[in-house]
Order: sequence, then C-alpha cells, then structure tokens
Amino acid sequence: MNYYIAVFFPAPEGGYTIMYPDIPEALSQGDDLAESMKNAAEALALVVEEYAKSRRMLPAPSGMGAVRAWAEKEKTSGGVDVSRECLFPLFAAPEVDMTPVRITVSIAKSVLETIDEKARLAGLTRSGFLVTAAQAYTADRSFHSRR
Repeated sequence: MNYYIAVFFPAPEGGYTIMYPDIPEALSQGDDLAESMKNAAEALALVVEEYAKSRRMLPAPSGMGAVRAWAEKEKTSGGVDVSRECLFPLFAAPEVDMTPVRITVSIAKSVLETIDEKARLAGLTRSGFLVTAAQAYTADRSFHSRR
C-alpha cells in the first residue's frame, strides 16, 4: 500500500486548499480541518481509481523533505494565508483490484454483432469495448448525478 503526504494550505478566507505534490490531479478544499481530512481522502481515492481505469501506475510517494520543499515553492504563488502553518497529513492510497474476471452474459445476437462491429472500429476487443463503454457510462452518470 502506498501512503501519500497531502499539503493543507491555509486559505485566507479560512479552511484549507488541499494538494498532493505526487498526484497533481488530486485537489480539494475544506472549510475546516475535519472536512479537509474527509475531502483529501476522497480526492485521493477518486484519482487512484482513475489511474487504475486508465492502467497508469501511481507515482512513488515523496518523502517529507521533498514535500515540504515543494510546499514552500507553492506558497509563493499566492492564495495562501502565510500567517498559518501548512499541515502535512499522510493518507493511504486505496488498493484497486484490476484482476480480470471472466463472466457469462446473455445478449441478443443482433446487439452482440453491433458491439463487435463498434469494437472493431475502435480497435478494441469485445471485452475492451464493453469495459470502456461501462466506464464512460459510469463517468457520465456520476457527472449528471452531481448537477
């Protein structure tokens, strides 16, 4: 299991802006420390899932010295309450099991032919096409359910 150090930058209006130096896609914020801790863990989990879906390896976690040096540089870019100290909590990246599992499904022959044709045009296997379609559908549904 990998552990990543988050940087909680104090926001001038209160609360924190949350960044992970090793995983720049994982960003969040919180109005107070409790909300920031919850949001930081959630942001990391979402990005780890996206890395797994795209079959990207997570970067190696940096040590505290490197994270502190990175945070000092970031503080100069503005938007940080420099009168308060940054916090550096450690979060475990959730494990995502990407082991393929064989399943049996029943699909109408005409639908299966359409799937196979779409997969061929996309340069994918049938399984690859179905996984990609399911992920796109899930992402689209997640987007619409937040609105």
